Amino acid sequence: MLTVGPVSKMAFQQEKAFCVLCFEVYRSVITVQCEFRAWFRKDAPCRNNVTRWYRRFVETGCLCKGSSSGQPRVSDDNTERVHEAFLRSPHKSVTRASRELDMPKMTLWKVLYKQLCFEPYKMQFMQALISADKVKKA
Repeated sequence: MLTVGPVSKMAFQQEKAFCVLCFEVYRSVITVQCEFRAWFRKDAPCRNNVTRWYRRFVETGCLCKGSSSGQPRVSDDNTERVHEAFLRSPHKSVTRASRELDMPKMTLWKVLYKQLCFEPYKMQFMQALISADKVKKA
């Protein structure tokens, strides 16, 4: 192992570009890995990474990571519907609102907390003290 400093799991753009260029020249992942070790003085990326970077560069012309598949954002229309529903009746429960708006409860919670910054409140019931309950200290 030829590591000099702390080993990073993520490859930098310069290292990715180096691997892609070497692969274009040599057409061998093993040779690319040897050149990488000699040039950067650290462990070379695995075979799958080198071929994936090369394929991505040939297909897109860029080494940047593409858009990841994640949950889509809630549309502005739905956010506005939630906002109006809770402005009309702020004491409405999330379950009831999710049925009325035909929206999942978790989506409704996320809109309320993250986008609209609504804070829940908890009612605290306090019991009034009767004169018999008061204890006099002597």
